[in-house]
Amino acid sequence: MTDAAGRRARRLLAWSVLAGCFLLGFFHRFAPATFADALSTDLDVTDAQLGALASWHFWTYTVAQIPAGLLVDRHGTRRCVAVGSTVTAAGALLLAVAQNLVTASAGPLLTGAGLSVVFVGIMKFNAAWFSPERYGLVTGVTMLLATCGAVAAGSPTAWLLEHFPWRGLFAVAAAAGLALSLAVAALVRNHPAGSASAPVSGAARGGLRDAFRSRALWPLLLATAGTNGTFYAFSGLWGVPLLTDTRGLSNTAAAWYTTAALTVYGIGCLAIGVWSDRAGRRKPFILGTSAMALTGWACLALLPWDAGWQGLALYALVGAAASQVTVSFAALKEAVPAHIAATALAILNAGCFGVSAALQPLFGLVLDAELGWDRALALMAGTSALGLLAARASRETWCRPVAPADSPAAPETAVKR
Repeated sequence: MTDAAGRRARRLLAWSVLAGCFLLGFFHRFAPATFADALSTDLDVTDAQLGALASWHFWTYTVAQIPAGLLVDRHGTRRCVAVGSTVTAAGALLLAVAQNLVTASAGPLLTGAGLSVVFVGIMKFNAAWFSPERYGLVTGVTMLLATCGAVAAGSPTAWLLEHFPWRGLFAVAAAAGLALSLAVAALVRNHPAGSASAPVSGAARGGLRDAFRSRALWPLLLATAGTNGTFYAFSGLWGVPLLTDTRGLSNTAAAWYTTAALTVYGIGCLAIGVWSDRAGRRKPFILGTSAMALTGWACLALLPWDAGWQGLALYALVGAAASQVTVSFAALKEAVPAHIAATALAILNAGCFGVSAALQPLFGLVLDAELGWDRALALMAGTSALGLLAARASRETWCRPVAPADSPAAPETAVKR
């Protein structure tokens, strides 16, 4: 085997292990939707408490995003992801043995913290080991593979629940996480041989303030919260109970709807990025997906849809709208100065998950107040309406950097192509 072939083999093996960690993290993110009935029965919790339980993953993930980036920059992908995967495994194990709401809440809290480091670590690995020309493709494939974890948390896990106890499934997930953490420590290297990482500069650390001041950040953050944030909150918990409670479906049958939506989302994340690149445009895709999200949530809330093809189409519609996140990341990276691009992306990602974390318990509170599923779904529609308004204020980048126009120190200029 030549040196080049050996390097490619090592890169593929290391990437596969990291992608496995990311996939398992996505399983933990969306598993509460499938486990909702079992959790609420075994732990004797209300809808609002169940929403709060699931939201801990999103809250922790949101808060940990920027600190995770600083840790990975300082200590490298190998060490941080190995520790992050161990933390995720510990969270799964705690949930498996939990006998009350307090102990159970520690599970999603730890899985959210662990996944935040895994996400940053694999993105940094992709940048270090793959050429810039292939970075977008590799990242798209990474997101698509991670979505397989979310899909596995749907109908396949619902089928397993018919044959195995839910605590045993979480225990198996914990064992898998620990095995992956050991594989990361053994197989992953931060950089190819002969290359070195750039030190974290004071300017990079100070870029947090500039990122928050960026005028391009906030419209994209709100737009993505209206598509991706609402979808994560729904498919991560309430998508399955909606069908079991209001349409009389079994847990297994209802899980197929979220599985289909997540499949559409995963494929869409890759497809929309390629389509946007070829079109040389960003804003039309952001506007279009924001409108799709509003349409989907409004129809779910207001129309008398059936559980057959109508419900499946609406679930798929909000899933497709959520794929906007790929274009939002690209647009933001092009719209801010290079030295704050990573920080701005972390803020956008954190803000989106913060919205998901807030929506999950709010959704449960509406149900506990006996206001009905329609009113709860109206929360999603309202959030997506705000996202559509924000999308209209977003800037077209024409798929090329417009950083000087958005730099706090530079006058605003128009960019045309």
